[in-house]
Amino acid sequence: MKSKGQFTGSYLELFTSSMFFFIALTFLLSWLTFYSPYDLFNNEDRLAVMNFVLITLFALGPIMGILAGIAFDTLPLVYNIPSFEKTTMRHYLQLNVIGQLFVHIGIYSGNWELFIELAGIGIVLMCLALLALTSPSMDIVKQKNKSGEIGVFSYAPGLVLVVCAVFIGVSWFTREITGMIEVGIAFIVAVFCTMMLSTTLLSHFNRRLGWNATNSATLPFRFLMLLVLGGGYVVVSFLRAREHIGEGLVDVWFAVILLNVFFIINPLKVLRFSFGRYSKPHSNFVVIGYFLLPLLAMVSVAPIWTGHGGLANIQPTHWLLIAYSCFFVFSGFAIYLHQDHLHYPTAARGTYWHLVILFLTSGALMTWSLFQRSILLDENYDPIYVWIVTQSVASFLLAVLFIKHTIFPADNWHRIPMFYDRFIENND
Repeated sequence: MKSKGQFTGSYLELFTSSMFFFIALTFLLSWLTFYSPYDLFNNEDRLAVMNFVLITLFALGPIMGILAGIAFDTLPLVYNIPSFEKTTMRHYLQLNVIGQLFVHIGIYSGNWELFIELAGIGIVLMCLALLALTSPSMDIVKQKNKSGEIGVFSYAPGLVLVVCAVFIGVSWFTREITGMIEVGIAFIVAVFCTMMLSTTLLSHFNRRLGWNATNSATLPFRFLMLLVLGGGYVVVSFLRAREHIGEGLVDVWFAVILLNVFFIINPLKVLRFSFGRYSKPHSNFVVIGYFLLPLLAMVSVAPIWTGHGGLANIQPTHWLLIAYSCFFVFSGFAIYLHQDHLHYPTAARGTYWHLVILFLTSGALMTWSLFQRSILLDENYDPIYVWIVTQSVASFLLAVLFIKHTIFPADNWHRIPMFYDRFIENND
């Protein structure tokens, strides 16, 4: 047991850095909105590049930091893999943090040419951070016979990380080719995010809670559908950028992807066990993030009827998926995992509904701001002000929650979290 649990707890550094950078990203978006010297709202090419950089920064920065923390803490217990060690984790963390800092400095510099140079260095470093996880990822692939309740989704994300690093790097260095910026964004949201989201949902509902929310026999087919739809979205995004197809097809395709992720899990079982007389202990964050998916699908297709009157080159649903659905699910899983380390009784864990309400309000205001052309282009900033204040308060409170419970836990911290001891017994 000692050798299999010696690397647990690595998530503390990764979770904490993710929270700090999440707050930093909120202030960065605020600065770009009100003080940016780049004239983004009047230059579609610059706006497209900035959108790519920010989505890459968010997905490979705070989001990936939480996912890496979960992986380094749980996968050695589940698969008995020694390569998830502190040296590998430190290499990943150093490359990732330095990469994020380069991007932040580049944006705050106020000089477009310098921003391009520094953002390029930052993106390369964040991609190298992903490649630093190649060895443990391949070890997981070799352990696919132990995939259990989540099947192919347990080891496929390791392969996606390697491909994701290559895709993002190539997209950045070929950004002068029409459509390549859109290819990079499409891969992040439709392949990387959906794969990680599906895996985390299955890990929570199937593996951690034991709800059997998805029949494991159907997982290979569901994985194939996810891959085909994600790859197809990359292609249609490229064709749309080159004006070979209409925007409506891209909107509908992304909505189908979101609904596909939603139905990978049985929504009726989740509803039954989350609310009402048959409810069982679970993470409210994960459940809310899951049920946001069909709402985001509606947001994705809304421009077909309302018109694409918002900012050109920015699909609001991309940001909503990363900043709200993904962030809800990943941070909810992370909080639940840390409470497992503290051995809190599952029935007595916090619900954090105040954070849920704040983040949902922020998401609604972000949707309005990006869809309604007059808000940004005509400088009607009131909804933006409210969104930034709400988002900042929610981000700060969530960061305080993480830091309070991870760095200054009031209760005893246990190296082996609740529930995961069964994997150690199985491996023995």
